[in-house]
Amino acid sequence: MRIDYGPGYRVYFVERGDVLLLCGGDKNSQPRDIKKAKNLAKEY
Repeated sequence: MRIDYGPGYRVYFVERGDVLLLCGGDKNSQPRDIKKAKNLAKEY
């Protein structure tokens, strides 16, 4: 998957059936964004 939003922007996603859950941020917030994405994925 590629989303051309800007330099240094990261997108994390998980696909569960018909649902695509997205989370993202820039390089400065990467560790926090990964943790948030994992927690959101557990909920779905």
